[in-house]
Amino acid sequence: MSARLIDIARAAGVSEATVSRVLNGRPGVNEETRRTVIETARGLGRGVGVEAARSGPLVGVLVPDLDNQVFATWTDRIEAELFERGASALVAMRARTVEREREILQRFLSCGVDAIIVVSGFHAQESATAEHYREVVGVGVPLVLVNGVREDVDAAFLSTDDEHAMRLVLTHLQDLGHRRIGLAVGDEQTWPVREKLRVFEEVRDQLPGRKWPTAFTDFSYAGGYEAARDLVVREATAIVCGSDVMAVGALEGLRSQGLSVPRDVSVVGYDDVFWAGLTDPPLTTVRQAVGSMARAAVRTALGGGGESRRPARTEVVVRPQLLVRGTTAAAPAGAASMVG
Repeated sequence: MSARLIDIARAAGVSEATVSRVLNGRPGVNEETRRTVIETARGLGRGVGVEAARSGPLVGVLVPDLDNQVFATWTDRIEAELFERGASALVAMRARTVEREREILQRFLSCGVDAIIVVSGFHAQESATAEHYREVVGVGVPLVLVNGVREDVDAAFLSTDDEHAMRLVLTHLQDLGHRRIGLAVGDEQTWPVREKLRVFEEVRDQLPGRKWPTAFTDFSYAGGYEAARDLVVREATAIVCGSDVMAVGALEGLRSQGLSVPRDVSVVGYDDVFWAGLTDPPLTTVRQAVGSMARAAVRTALGGGGESRRPARTEVVVRPQLLVRGTTAAAPAGAASMVG
């Protein structure tokens, strides 16, 4: 017969509640006590599941994919930060629909995760339902949502300051004499795109007569390729891309038109993935502070849990850095005086 909780508790010198928490893999028990309970339970013939045997908290991490290097970097940095804190990551990806994302979050909960971190999920979609996020918060599991803010969810939000990023980029290009700047971004319903577009239009509208073209596509190589070809037809002398992957596509799209970067057209990326400085020419881009943001996300995720320790709604915005490399230069002759 399997040992009862009370038998294990008496033998280990702890409460039944502590035994229950250990055997169910719940947080709130120090490592020494956890080991004592597990060893006692095994000594009394009670099987111990994976949840109890695991060392430290388990955090569910959801990213869009690992094909885009920036999401691979996010996953790597979050896992490294969790490891440093004695925690482990349960990683999922490719939530192409809200229903799929909800299923993944429910699977995280069924695995007994102590917190969940979602990077660039459907919380960034203005029209998407947020009910599945409220379900997570409702059971007392800390939820950290990265790069997107929802007013209808009491979670912790951590985002790159896209307003600051766009102002840095546009100031840089205007200082170089560019007067017709194009913007290439993905779905305009997503929070990061809306922020970039808002600032882009605000700066443009302060310059009467300027018509800065915009191309809505997706954050892919092909999207950047087609956007660049479209924007140069509309006489853009500089193109701001929503991702480095798009920017590389834009470089090739411009070359296919017989144009040289940066002599004829300047290009700016976004993210600063590890190969951004290895393109030809090296890519001028906005560096997201992924390392410090991942650290903050993990610290927030592990800092709360349970009704008494659930973190209050927070919004943290982290400023990125503009890295000027070889894909931006002075506007071509005559462009600096061009208006409209």
